[in-house]
Amino acid sequence: MTIPSPSLLALWILTGLVGSSLAQTHNLFQWQFANAALSSLLPTCTPLQIVVKSSDPTTNATQGTPPYYMISFAVGGTPVTTFIGTDENNLSWTITQTVDSQLLLSVVDANGSAGGIPPQLFNVIAGQSTRCVTPPSTPSFTVTANVTDELTTCQPWGLTVKGGVPPYNVTLAAINSPIVTNVTMPFGLDVFTFIDRADPGTQLLAAISDFTGQWASGTPIVKTKGVYWFSPAGLVKITHQVFVA
Repeated sequence: MTIPSPSLLALWILTGLVGSSLAQTHNLFQWQFANAALSSLLPTCTPLQIVVKSSDPTTNATQGTPPYYMISFAVGGTPVTTFIGTDENNLSWTITQTVDSQLLLSVVDANGSAGGIPPQLFNVIAGQSTRCVTPPSTPSFTVTANVTDELTTCQPWGLTVKGGVPPYNVTLAAINSPIVTNVTMPFGLDVFTFIDRADPGTQLLAAISDFTGQWASGTPIVKTKGVYWFSPAGLVKITHQVFVA
């Protein structure tokens, strides 16, 4: 990669398939809560059983690779990655995020492959106990967005990262999507611009993690609107920008 001259704006453009260059392999498995009666209200400090199965339950042709983890993306807060087990029929997750948190949930396997995003956000309520809840702290690693309400097709969505240890990884996840997109920003860049290609009528979340695996606080989410972008499955265009001093 050519290093830009001082004081020039460096622009890096990446175009590729979500299923290949921008994300781990997807559609290998799917997940659900074992208790089908669970609503969008999830209690703190209460073990919730989770079942993982092949995305093709008829043939079981594809499988995830244990162990499995739950990533609970708190809107406006800090995501939490939790080990939930190795037995696909006996996985358990306990919420440690604060009451009133709004969560987008994603189960991933040992290879980072995701099992899809549920069709709704979940709200955290007080369980029989809140003693396991981790109290919020003043974050030193944050992400902010230039758009925080509605994002229109082809509109740039800018994310600014402060703190942490570069290079940074960007995770993009939409409600009711089988795909989670991961992009590693080139070292030295702290501004990420996503040109919206998400389906309209959903919600799109962006989370940032650093080289050490730490998650940034401030996770933004937007409602998408506009038109459907007809392109090969998962095709996105992403730009990264940074001013070089």
